[in-house]
Amino acid sequence: VKYAEEFAPEFLPNVSTCKSPQQMMGAVIKTWFAEQENLKPENIYSVSIMPCTAKKFEAQRTTMTRKGLTDVDAVLTTRELVDLIKMYGINIQQLDPETADSPMGLRSSAGKLFGASGGVMEAALRTAYYKLAGKEMTQFRVNELRGLNGRKETRLQIGDLEIGIAVVSGIANAKILLDEIRNGRNDLHFIEV
Repeated sequence: VKYAEEFAPEFLPNVSTCKSPQQMMGAVIKTWFAEQENLKPENIYSVSIMPCTAKKFEAQRTTMTRKGLTDVDAVLTTRELVDLIKMYGINIQQLDPETADSPMGLRSSAGKLFGASGGVMEAALRTAYYKLAGKEMTQFRVNELRGLNGRKETRLQIGDLEIGIAVVSGIANAKILLDEIRNGRNDLHFIEV
């Protein structure tokens, strides 16, 4: 979003108005969860662990606050978490397994997708497919949007509708794709950066 604001403002009308999963969860923790647990939101310190350093800036945006409180108070990258684990000499292999808590009851397996490149895209496409086709998406080749390649593209057929999809990692790859669109490319309908 910050990149679009500064370097590609003509694309801002196309940017999703939804908060990111990180910010949605932060808001839920400080509202619904606080109410459920009878806690004051100002007494909750919410830490997000994310692979992308841009999440640090996102968490500090003024639009990511409610009644003067930030949705997410701190963001650690996964690399920083690993560094902390090493620094404190924690051996993950020696920890006793514990059952994860379920503060909101059952969860969708799609939530596991969000931490991987292309994961938000896949979850959204699976939902759109179900809404438009009335059935679960089974033929989609997930690998086309996964992996460490900085840019992945595919097409998804839903009935008579064909959707062009791109997932890019990193600002340099996003810039290249946006330049292609500026130069007339118009076959993409959904882009995840």
